[in-house]
Amino acid sequence: MIGMILVWIILISSPFINLGREIITPSKPEVAYSTHATPLLTGDSNLCIVIGGVIGTYSAGGDPGDVYEWIITKSTGEELLNRSGGDQFETIQFLFAEIGEYTVSLKVRRGTNPNFYQEDLEVKIQKGAELALKQDYLVCGDQPVLLKALDPNTPSLSDYTIIWKSLDENGDEVEIGRGNEFLTYDIGYHFVEFYLTNSDGTQACTIRGSTFVGPSIDYKITQSSTQICEGSSISIGTDTPLTGEWSIRKIGAAAKTNLGDAFEISLESSELDGPGTYEVFFSAVDENYPDCPSERKIAFELLESPQISIQNIVFPDDCVTENGSFQITSTTDLDSLEIPELGVSLSSVSAGQAFSYTNLKPKIYSVIATQNGCKITKLVQVSAKNPPATPSPPNQFTPTVTIEPEACSPTGVMQGKVEVDFGQSIGTGEYRLFSDSKGVIDAGPIPINGLLTLNVSSGNYILEQIIDGCTYPNETFSIAKQPQVEFSTPGDFNICDNFEYIPETSQNLLFTLTYPDGTTQSLSSGKGFSLTSEGLYSLKAAPISSSSTLCSRVEDFRVTFSSKFTFEPVKLEKGCFDPIQYVAEIQGLLPDETSIRWINSDNEIVGRGVEFYPATSGLFSLIIQPLASGFCEPAPVEFEVIPPITSVAMTLEATKICPEPGTALVTLKTDEDEVLETEWIFYDLNDQRQELPEFNNLFEIEVDAPGTYEVVAYNKFQCEIGRNLILVEESTLLTLPNLDESYPVCTKDNNLPPIDAGEYETYAWYFEEQLVSSERLYKPTQLGNYRLMVTTIDGCEFEDNFRTYDVCNYQIVYPNAMILGNPDKDFRVLMSEGVTEAELFILNRQGELIHHSSTTDIPMEEPILNWDGKVNGVYVPTGNYVVTIMVRNALYGLEEKEIGSLLVLD
Repeated sequence: MIGMILVWIILISSPFINLGREIITPSKPEVAYSTHATPLLTGDSNLCIVIGGVIGTYSAGGDPGDVYEWIITKSTGEELLNRSGGDQFETIQFLFAEIGEYTVSLKVRRGTNPNFYQEDLEVKIQKGAELALKQDYLVCGDQPVLLKALDPNTPSLSDYTIIWKSLDENGDEVEIGRGNEFLTYDIGYHFVEFYLTNSDGTQACTIRGSTFVGPSIDYKITQSSTQICEGSSISIGTDTPLTGEWSIRKIGAAAKTNLGDAFEISLESSELDGPGTYEVFFSAVDENYPDCPSERKIAFELLESPQISIQNIVFPDDCVTENGSFQITSTTDLDSLEIPELGVSLSSVSAGQAFSYTNLKPKIYSVIATQNGCKITKLVQVSAKNPPATPSPPNQFTPTVTIEPEACSPTGVMQGKVEVDFGQSIGTGEYRLFSDSKGVIDAGPIPINGLLTLNVSSGNYILEQIIDGCTYPNETFSIAKQPQVEFSTPGDFNICDNFEYIPETSQNLLFTLTYPDGTTQSLSSGKGFSLTSEGLYSLKAAPISSSSTLCSRVEDFRVTFSSKFTFEPVKLEKGCFDPIQYVAEIQGLLPDETSIRWINSDNEIVGRGVEFYPATSGLFSLIIQPLASGFCEPAPVEFEVIPPITSVAMTLEATKICPEPGTALVTLKTDEDEVLETEWIFYDLNDQRQELPEFNNLFEIEVDAPGTYEVVAYNKFQCEIGRNLILVEESTLLTLPNLDESYPVCTKDNNLPPIDAGEYETYAWYFEEQLVSSERLYKPTQLGNYRLMVTTIDGCEFEDNFRTYDVCNYQIVYPNAMILGNPDKDFRVLMSEGVTEAELFILNRQGELIHHSSTTDIPMEEPILNWDGKVNGVYVPTGNYVVTIMVRNALYGLEEKEIGSLLVLD
């Protein structure tokens, strides 16, 4: 039951969570009652179960201070709920988990009258639909995710109106579809709402649910541009050093084209299928979900280059005459048209416009057209009809052109070389080197010695040479490209404390990594380097085979550490019946800089945000990684979701009010760790209510007035979690223990009867403050002071004291000499306590009895058996006599004789 409390609360506060099983949720009424409001039971009587359960709401009405007792039973008599409480229980909500008929019973206690109001409400629960939507869906590759609201086998499925929604850019919910199933390619939250329609057109059983659709890995695809022009390239990678599979598809095409595995790729426009929009896909695999690749895509547009045509080229007569010409026609609208050699710069050229240029000397002219940010360069070679003539002036030279292709160097590819040898010294000469697609890429004077050497990379080139004002025939040549090894690196990237870097390649290579401290390590393809330091790294790749014609290649990259961060799940505790909520508390990074995963015990993702509302109790874990960083492996932080305690046992015990001390103790036994505050209330014998603020927060109180005492327990959110009451009465058992002031003890033979103090519930006999017995009958065995504490059956305590004396170790004191006629020196006997009879015999030397006396009145330490020395009124002769004293105590079985001598003096 407790575990389900969470589920209900989550449903109200967050539409993203499925409903659970059973629950009772009290809520504090927000309206004030009239002074003598009559309670009235109201609530839902016809409900249908949807998503495993349905909430019924029931209210009682009443006055502040009323106590409500709710009982919910099934038709079988099984009791599902029995709870009571004060104002916070005026309205309750209960989750019915099974179809059937139920009874909601309400009793209201006002004051101490437990039956002030009583009413029953019959409730019918029918079968509704069950939500099939999960909390989280993984997007695998480019496959869409099918969301299902209800089980397709749900009876009368067509009776439900089902609406799907998502969040727009402003965070508002917008409808995106209807029906039980919804196919989505979109990542993010998806919401569903479904309901039945009553005959009057109102909604019934309205339920909302939600789910998150997303990949297992959080990363973004990066791109150097969103638009490229024909003749240029685009670089595409990820913000995280991931290696995975790249593919591309032109919008409108049926299939993707695989581009291989790499950290990042570069696409030349010449490799694409003409202008248009392209989608580039990247797919990486999370080892935790190996069968579900995480795919992202981006789009870019290949723009069509501007189009122009060159016509009517007229070549000059010779190398110095200025009578050449050509015409340019724009095939498309142009933003601008430039001819640097002529100082021409035009803007907003419309398609079809033509421009003619005349009186031109022999030269290469660059025509540059731009449109929508794209630029093309076309070269117009206006050459002389007749080559330079001999003899000079001008001189004719026949240059020799030597081409060297690109070649391998220890660290990569060396540029190719073109060497032009005029064979002799020249006068004033200059050159311009053109790329067939880029225009002028180099220019300068030709050395006087007639030897021009240029270092150039692979490509197609045109060399213009002008010597002493004469334009010589252009040299056209190509530099062959030298192939290099192929591998992929992620560029500069962030890592945590440690990252295993495996260069991506399909070739058999030897990689040598130079670390920031200058040390190196060499590994073959497929093996990983451990990066543990920040700084600049240099990676060289070379073919392992000595017969390979591929050049080595070196790539530098910089590694930085991601910010140090820590995280932990923190449980938020807010109010009485708020949902269980956890937040990811992150130190060192902003939440937007991290990937957050809440994982259940089945290794399923159940949450991705900073806030997490568990739908069930159990074990969970939190995993957080920094975004745009090499995979960090922080240990998952495990935690257990424990249902909140919404009620505690409240056991009250009370003593009766006794004469001494005239008070009673009322003791509350409960879970003191959960109870933060207590509140005590008193109802006198006339049922008058009185608050007892002086006893607030106590678990035991001392009271002196008979009546009913009630205690209410509150948790740290000031929510009532328990209450109970107990009657305190005055004791009528006031008889004191029946004890004498002293009792005899026989140290020789303890056959004395035990002491019986009377009828009580408990006994505690103490000798000199030491407990010696807890029985009703007690026979003292030691001499000294005793104390008896007794407790009556209703808890009153009484106390009495007594002492003991030894009746078997008595003392007899008498003189061994007496003086006749001196009353202060006569014969007398002193007896100790315990002797009840004493008898005196005095005999002369002949053994004749000359005096006898006895007594049963024996005061302690007072003279008895006095003898003045006379027999028949005449003093006896002086001399020695025999004294015999007999002592008795019939009660204790004492009878002993003592014989002594007595000297009689005159």
